[in-house]
Amino acid sequence: MSQILIAGASGLIGRELLRQLDPAHSLTLLCRQAGDPRPQHHWLPVDFEQLAELSLPDPVDIAFCCLGTTRKQAGSDEAFRRVDHDYVLAFAALARRHGCQRLIVVSSLGANPHSPALYPRTKGQMELALLTQAWPRLAIVRPAMLLGNRQPPRLSEQCFQAFYPLLRPLLVGKLRRWRAIDASQVAHAMIVLSQQEGGVEVVENERLQGM
Repeated sequence: MSQILIAGASGLIGRELLRQLDPAHSLTLLCRQAGDPRPQHHWLPVDFEQLAELSLPDPVDIAFCCLGTTRKQAGSDEAFRRVDHDYVLAFAALARRHGCQRLIVVSSLGANPHSPALYPRTKGQMELALLTQAWPRLAIVRPAMLLGNRQPPRLSEQCFQAFYPLLRPLLVGKLRRWRAIDASQVAHAMIVLSQQEGGVEVVENERLQGM
């Protein structure tokens, strides 16, 4: 049995992780508001601004970070960066303080620390910060647009999913990397990556599609 720490468990990928992880594992789920209680799920309401002061009751074996928002949901560039950059790094530091050796983080296709656009630049800077740390096992996954039933729904994703069956046949060759991926497939890939031997890697969407 592993002690697993998850941030973003109520999101699209996070909910799939909860569904797919072996029920024998003990899960500590950082959240703003507790979710459905289950014997192996310990929902731990926290202030993500105060993760540096948080102490967990048990050591951590594996950490999954599924934190992420949008500029619109966050309300400002600064608030978006707080979630997608600062909170991710604070979560990684929390896990490491509690003995974690394996960290799996959701980023995004196109992440680039030098991009002029806020979203890919923030994701790229988050990745760069993690890659400079000495993790025995670190996997950063870069999915394309996610398919699945997000709660609450995002209008842009709903529109995309409606038209995606018409678009998919056009995404061939170099465009294949932009094919949408089901959240359940990303979660499965993250679990597989967490079980592999040590090393640091960035896993692109094409590889996630085949795992």
